[in-house]
Amino acid sequence: MGKEVSKEDHPLAVLDPSGIKRETTIIPLAPRISDLTDKVVYCISQYVGGADIFLKKVADALPQYIHGVKAIYKRKPSAYSTDDPELWDEITKQADAVIYGCGA
Repeated sequence: MGKEVSKEDHPLAVLDPSGIKRETTIIPLAPRISDLTDKVVYCISQYVGGADIFLKKVADALPQYIHGVKAIYKRKPSAYSTDDPELWDEITKQADAVIYGCGA
């Protein structure tokens, strides 16, 4: 279960767009990697607001600018707020970094 935190503990607030207050657990962000050389980068998109077109272009361009990077473009087939355990399992096992976009 999540723990109560104060604004002093964390200087930001997260709002759920569904309007339903849910108990949450704070999970820290992954550490940033300093270099993408010889890394695997997943570019994950939704077909919303052109995110798919943009992230496909990013995935195509990365290897041209970063030596040895392997960019993998994937479309998340479900809504951004819906979990996709198979996709996240693949990313967890294979990716060194993720670029995620859902458009607007």
